[in-house]
Amino acid sequence: MRNLALLLASIFLVSAAVPKTTRLSKDLKEISGWVFANDSTLIAHNDGGNDPKLFVLNLDGSIRHKVSILNAENIDFEDITLDQKGNLYVGDFGNNKNVRTDLRVLKVSLKKVLDNENVEAKFIDFSYPEQTDFPPKLSQKYFDCEAMSFYNDSLYLFTKCRSEPFDGKCFVYTLPTKPGTYKATKKYYMVIGKRDWFRDAVTAADIHDGKLYILTYNRFIIHSFDNGRAKYESHQILVPITQKEALAVHSSGKIYIADERQKLVGGGNMYVIKPTEKNP
Repeated sequence: MRNLALLLASIFLVSAAVPKTTRLSKDLKEISGWVFANDSTLIAHNDGGNDPKLFVLNLDGSIRHKVSILNAENIDFEDITLDQKGNLYVGDFGNNKNVRTDLRVLKVSLKKVLDNENVEAKFIDFSYPEQTDFPPKLSQKYFDCEAMSFYNDSLYLFTKCRSEPFDGKCFVYTLPTKPGTYKATKKYYMVIGKRDWFRDAVTAADIHDGKLYILTYNRFIIHSFDNGRAKYESHQILVPITQKEALAVHSSGKIYIADERQKLVGGGNMYVIKPTEKNP
């Protein structure tokens, strides 16, 4: 975390800062994902190493109640999504060093999360069939993931590039929603940018109303999303660069973003943003 903070602190962009909406509770100091349960409720979680908890939030970011997942641990929770049948999916697939062989998605009932303080999960265990070495060569470090969304009866995973040299590739994989053990299906890849992983690596995603929204530490990117294929439309720069890891799109079209709290670069805030016209 310290190295990340130093890297972020060294980046300077000339642009208007995004105004923060509210300060999040210290209970969410390592917020890593959230999703709308309905128009007035967000469900959030912290990054790996924290308790396996879900946080039910009001739209102002305040905590309504907390829910423990009794039969799981938070190895590296990175994103959360919701299907049309009222099931939440929590991605325990953070894999910074590309060495994990225990990747999984937790499936829990939204109704139980809203009504109870404790729940149990079912599990979707998976692997990437293209990965045969743990870790792979530095040039093939494509097996970290921090972004997931539900679309057309499948879970779509968007990987975080950690290759050296950095090439900005984000691979798109799919998984079934039924608990079991699977090999993820690779669909295609996108090049987010070729500068470095703290500006051009994917940290969150949401698919909403025919659009794919992708978050990095310095911007969100909007794509059209038709039949599972993404096509770039626009982006919006978010400064200062902080550890932005949670994104969810409200039914109004407003984008809710949150960043982790860091001593050197700040963060720990919620931002509510209305997309602007396409950037040049």
